[in-house]
Order: sequence, then C-alpha cells, then structure tokens
Amino acid sequence: MIIFNLLTLNAKHARHVTQLMLTQHMANDVFVDEAIANHYLTLQGTVAEQPLHRVIFITKALLYRRIEELLEEHFPDNDFRIYATPVTQVNAAEAERVRQLHKA
Repeated sequence: MIIFNLLTLNAKHARHVTQLMLTQHMANDVFVDEAIANHYLTLQGTVAEQPLHRVIFITKALLYRRIEELLEEHFPDNDFRIYATPVTQVNAAEAERVRQLHKA
C-alpha cells in the first residue's frame, strides 16, 4: 500500500482528480487540502508564495503506474507533482478496504 500524493496549482484539476480516483476505484477515500501555501525561490532570489492544492489517498502500490496513465490521459498538459509514500502499517479494516480496490 502507498499514500499517493498529487500537488497542483489548479483547484479544478484537484476536484477532477478526486472524482476520477473514486469512480475508477483507485481509492476508497480521497482527501484534498485546499489552497495550502507553496513557498518557493524565484529566479530573482526572493521567496514567493502561491496557493497549492494537495490530493491524498491510500491505494495499492501496484496501481501507481495505472494512476499515472489515467492522469496523463485526462490531463495531458498538467502541472502535477506526484509522489508516493509506502504504508508499512494499517489497521485490518482499512487493509481490507484497500484490497478491494481496482484489480491491478
């Protein structure tokens, strides 16, 4: 299992990704952090800030590549930053829910 993280500057894309992951059975629950502050260093060397949206869900590790493909298909010109974090421990009920996701 993994925690899939997707970061985007586009709120509409975050909402669309949420619906896509649920309707394609890639996740049971999807969490969205709306407009968190993204701080970055500009070319001029100053620190700037912009709103960023984070989409988070637990899924099967075997689905990672399929999720990437779905995102590429539905959002060909996206600004997404995606990464996954391994899940080493989870309670039995949640583990069973994740096992029922899309068959990889």
